[in-house]
Amino acid sequence: MKLIFRKKNDNDMTILIHDGIEEKKFSYIDMVKSLLQNNHFEESEFSEAITDKEKESINKMLADIKKVVYEKSDDA
Repeated sequence: MKLIFRKKNDNDMTILIHDGIEEKKFSYIDMVKSLLQNNHFEESEFSEAITDKEKESINKMLADIKKVVYEKSDDA
């Protein structure tokens, strides 16, 4: 699963999920399901309008989500 982040202006960011076949509207449920099945994110794709600071923040958030999902799956 690859997450695609697009930004049109300062307050409008769109997130898509590429599942290897098509791009779909982002869903937390689909993201968590994919993490539980595949145990990883592919490298995210960012539009040019997204700053390095925003990329860093997004990547940190994804790492935190991944960590929580793995901890929960280990508990099951």
